[in-house]
Amino acid sequence: MPEHQPVTTAVIAAAGSATRMWPSSKVVPKELFPLGRFPTIVHIVSEFVAAGIRKIVLVIAKQNIEIMRAVFDPSVRPASKLLDDPLVRKFLDLLQVAELTYLEQTGNYGNATPLVIAADHVRDQPCIYAFGDDVIFGENASEALLSVYNRTGRPVLGAQEVEPAKTSSFGILECDNEDGVLYIKRLVEKPKPGVTDSRLASFGRYVVTPDLLETLIEIRPGKDGEIWFVDGVIEQIGAGKKVCAKALSTGAWYTVGDPQSYAKAVAAATQLYG
Repeated sequence: MPEHQPVTTAVIAAAGSATRMWPSSKVVPKELFPLGRFPTIVHIVSEFVAAGIRKIVLVIAKQNIEIMRAVFDPSVRPASKLLDDPLVRKFLDLLQVAELTYLEQTGNYGNATPLVIAADHVRDQPCIYAFGDDVIFGENASEALLSVYNRTGRPVLGAQEVEPAKTSSFGILECDNEDGVLYIKRLVEKPKPGVTDSRLASFGRYVVTPDLLETLIEIRPGKDGEIWFVDGVIEQIGAGKKVCAKALSTGAWYTVGDPQSYAKAVAAATQLYG
C-alpha cells in the first residue's frame, strides 16, 4: 500500500443560518442542539479524536463564536457529583486532547466557503471536512473514509443509500467498484426523477486532498453566487481526476437541519446514549 500524506487536521462548517429550525436557532446554533447529552458538534469532534485527529478548525458565524467557545471551555467544570459519570468523563477527556481553532465565517455562505476560509490552517495537507449538522451513529465515518484515502490518496466522500423518493434532496453518486473501492463517475446534484438509478447520497463528511482544496479556492461561484463543495468535485471528475466514495456499513447518518430529521437524530442518540 503506497504511503500518502497523513490526515492530521479536520475542519467543521458550523456557520449555517438554520432557517428551517428558527426560532429555536435564533439564540442556539443548530450545531449545539442536544443529541442525547452531547451537543451535536461534540459528537463530531469525538468522532475525529477517536479517528486520531487532534487539530480541529471550527468555522463559525460571528454571533455564535463565544457560545461555541463556552461549550469547549475546559475551565468550566461539572458539579463534583458528576465526575464519575462515564459521559462526563468522556467529554472532559475530549477537552484535554482536542486542539480547537475558531474562525469567523465571512462572505457568502456556500457549503465550501468554510473550508476555503480554513485553507491557511490546512496548508498543503489533506484534511477531513464535516458539516456541523451531520452526525453518524453506529460507525466512525472518519475512520472509514481515512481507510479509503490511505489506499488511494484521493478525495473521499461519505455516502449512504436513501429511499428513491428522497434522492431529489441530495447529491447522488454513480460509482464504479474497482478492487473494493468506489470511484465516482458521476455526481448528480438533487436529480429529477429518471435522471439516475443510483440511491447513493453524499453527506457531510469528506477527505479533502490539496488538489481538491485548490480547485475549490479557484472555482467560480455557483448557485446564488456561493462556493459549493459538489461543484469542486464535479470539476475534478470532469478533469479526469479520481474521487472516491465510502458507503456506511454499520452506521447511519442523521442531520439536525430540520425538525423532522432532528427528531429522528434525537431518537437515535437517546437509544445509544440515554
